[in-house]
Amino acid sequence: MIVRQTKSKRDRVVPLLQEAGEALADYVLHARPKSGSQRVFLQHLPPVRPIEGSSIISRIVRTALERADIVLPPVVGAHLIRHSLATQLVGQRRPINEIADLLGHRSIDTTAIYVKVALPQLADVALPFPGGAR
Repeated sequence: MIVRQTKSKRDRVVPLLQEAGEALADYVLHARPKSGSQRVFLQHLPPVRPIEGSSIISRIVRTALERADIVLPPVVGAHLIRHSLATQLVGQRRPINEIADLLGHRSIDTTAIYVKVALPQLADVALPFPGGAR
């Protein structure tokens, strides 16, 4: 799948799982409002128009979390989805360069921020201190 005009103002190719592709096709064929726009995702509330900017995504995320009775974190927004994905991938022990590519980070240092959430895993791979108990 091609993601156009990302935060870094460049297009990116990202993998699309079969489940996601099927859900996307179902949305386009059965749930997407009628519109002359070529954009895939549209606002469903009138006036129907393309989703512009992350503030609308942030509102959708906040509303979905509230409906699910999930305690809202301090910062709720579009970035929460990216952070959740990165955290899950770190938890699955995916290579950091793979996570960086998926998130579109040019620098591994940017992606390394997500590794801090995996401190218990780091303890599993830490070498024992010479002469100390583990």
